[in-house]
Amino acid sequence: MRVGIVGLGLIGGSLGLALRRLGESIEVLGVAHHPNGVAAAQQRGAVDRASTNLRDLVDCEVVVVATPISQIRPVLEELAGVVRRASIVTDVASVKRPVLEWARCLPEPSQFLGGHPVAGKERSGLNESDATLFRGETWIFTPGDGQELTPFDEWFRLVRAIGARPKILSAEVHDKQMAFLSHLAFTISTAYAQTIRPVADPELGGPGYRGMVRLAEGDAPLYEDITATNRGPLVEAIDRFADVLRDYRERIDRGDRVGELFRQGVHAAR
Repeated sequence: MRVGIVGLGLIGGSLGLALRRLGESIEVLGVAHHPNGVAAAQQRGAVDRASTNLRDLVDCEVVVVATPISQIRPVLEELAGVVRRASIVTDVASVKRPVLEWARCLPEPSQFLGGHPVAGKERSGLNESDATLFRGETWIFTPGDGQELTPFDEWFRLVRAIGARPKILSAEVHDKQMAFLSHLAFTISTAYAQTIRPVADPELGGPGYRGMVRLAEGDAPLYEDITATNRGPLVEAIDRFADVLRDYRERIDRGDRVGELFRQGVHAAR
């Protein structure tokens, strides 16, 4: 089987490494934005072959778009003139509703299945890629209404083979869940870092401080694109968090005993 990967950063590079480790007569073809990325991916062993030309993926049975979300629409539009109708196309973006709309440009829109491996690291880029990145992690798929999933069975098998657990959700449910579980977490981490920076010495911070600012070290342009494409659900998540934080502030300001409140938070996290 030939699998093409467009975008050879953390996720695309990790996917290539994981698929190549399987053997199983899988050939991984990569497309990078720049020749330097082509050379780096080949040197790291993330691909069998790579180029900067999407037309080199014409014979792939599966094409995975692993670019930043801001690049997905033009990539799909170009792929529309490249991929065969028998090929399947998927992506790895953490926002799904707009991607499903963009995929309507493909010759056969039902050949596209939105995907999102819920895996990653604080730092991005090919140098951070890891063949074990997906082990034990959920890989969400977001079919359109009534979409037949049988054509994607072999892709589901490969996803399981590299250690991930496929899960089916609607695009709407996925985007709201990610707003609360992922996008809000980055927003809070960044806001916390911004809040303490003028008044606290990071060198005095312990594990609690380091844990709170860890996500703020992530890819800011990536999250800027995420907020632009998942604005409504993220605003809802921020508003809900602000309400809870305001309740904490009022109780602490009154001198209330807040042990039970904190215990509720611990139970919610489990």
